[in-house]
Amino acid sequence: MAAGEVRTHYRVTFAVLAGAVAAYALLQSLVIPVLPTIQSGLHTTQNSVTWVLTAYLLSASIFTPIMGASGTCSARSGCWSWRSLP
Repeated sequence: MAAGEVRTHYRVTFAVLAGAVAAYALLQSLVIPVLPTIQSGLHTTQNSVTWVLTAYLLSASIFTPIMGASGTCSARSGCWSWRSLP
């Protein structure tokens, strides 16, 4: 750190991270009320539709750190542009 730079207070960093964790947890819990709709749309049993939830949670837990790590390369090069495509 250079001598003239001011560092952000740690409470601000903690508040931002706590907000991100809360948003992520909310997004994960929004899938559960939709399970009956997914069940009727896929014409399956309740036991089978829980695997949809399991697959969603597993893929989210795997790809969240991967996407976060790929975001660190955006400052160094144009890596971010491929992630922003729909």
